[in-house]
This record gives sequence, C-alpha cells and structure tokens, in this order.
Amino acid sequence: MEYNSPMVGPPSEGSAPETPQDGDGGKKPLLRAPQQARSRRTRRKLVDAAIDCFERHGFDETTTAMIASEAGVAVGTVYNYFNDKRELILELLDRTNREVADEVIAQLDPASWRGTTDPRERTRTLIDAIFHTQHMRPGIQRILWAQYFKDPDFAEPFEAIRGRIREAIEEFIAAVEQAGLCRPDLDREMASFVILNAVQWNSTQAYLQGGDSDFRDAAASATAEMVARYLFI
Repeated sequence: MEYNSPMVGPPSEGSAPETPQDGDGGKKPLLRAPQQARSRRTRRKLVDAAIDCFERHGFDETTTAMIASEAGVAVGTVYNYFNDKRELILELLDRTNREVADEVIAQLDPASWRGTTDPRERTRTLIDAIFHTQHMRPGIQRILWAQYFKDPDFAEPFEAIRGRIREAIEEFIAAVEQAGLCRPDLDREMASFVILNAVQWNSTQAYLQGGDSDFRDAAASATAEMVARYLFI
C-alpha cells in the first residue's frame, strides 16, 4: 500500500544524527544512563509534538517538518527515531492500547474478585476503569479510528490487544461461573465478544461526543447495568 501524504524526505548525507553510530563490527555502543534518559525524553517529545500537529492539521496534512518544528528540533532528529509519521502514530497507538489493556486485565484478574458477594458492584468498578482510561484527546481518537479502517498496520496491534482483553474476560466469566454467580447458559466466547464491543463502543462514543464528566459517569453506570443484567443471575 502506498501513502502519498506530504512528507519531508530523510536527512541528507553528511547530516549529524543524534544517535550513536555503528562501531567496529557494526555493533552500536551501549548508551549510558544519561544518554538513554535524554533519548527517551526526545522520543516522547516527538510523539507529543506529533499529537499536537495531527489534531491541529489532520494526519494527512501533517508533515515531518511540521512535527520537527513543533518539537523544536531539526528534521533529521525526527528520522533518528522514526522512519515516518506513520511510525509516530503507531507508537502512540501501541502505547495507549497497552496502558488500557494492562489496566483492564488487572481489574479482571479473578483473584481480585474472590470472596465478592455482589459482582455487580465490581462490574461497575471495572467499567469505570475502562471509561476513565480514555485519556486521548478526541481529535487523535478520530484519526486512529480512521486509520484503523484503512491501514492494516493499525488494525493488527489493535486487534492483538483486544484479543488479550477478550481472553481475560473469558477467564473472569469462568471464575464467576464457578462461584455460582453467572448465568448457567452463558457462552463465554460470545459473551466476551459482546461485552468488549459494547463497553469499548460506549466508552469511546461518550468521550468523542464531548460529554462532560457527569455524562460519562452516567454512560458508565448504564453500561455496567447492561453488562450485569447480561452476565449475572
């Protein structure tokens, strides 16, 4: 698939990159701790600058030169860390998805539910966590969803994270079944599909539509009630 978005080309020969160069045998020397910390700060600064540019100008209209200018660095510095703007937004997607998945999976850990007599209350806690992990600005979420539907490189990592969450939901349902709190006729695989998509869609829409915190809280409460009625006896 070709991408014809306006881009500034890689740095010309002779430009001085900021990352260490290959030494003897083609091996890069290890970065010392201060260099590693500086490299991480620069990388994060570039991602943050890209977020600002994407939200202000749109993904297709943003160029690497714009991102460099926003970050206050040379264009060559961007290419020391990322091949193009797609890599920048893919890193943002990966970082955000992992943060959300780790939080949700921790909340679903059956060990944390042992001894619970009211799973509905814990369900509300879980869904609150999902709703409140929507930290990304609406403009960036719209860009990521648009790329998801037209670029396989966006869909694949997204679906991998969804797969992790679905597995955690199925394990949670199995634990609730053993405790005698779940509907006996429930299909775990279908339930994980329905719950994940319902919660993800509702939380995303509540955030994208610009509702205030009261609206998002009400949406989370209604979603938790819907899931509880579906899951529990």
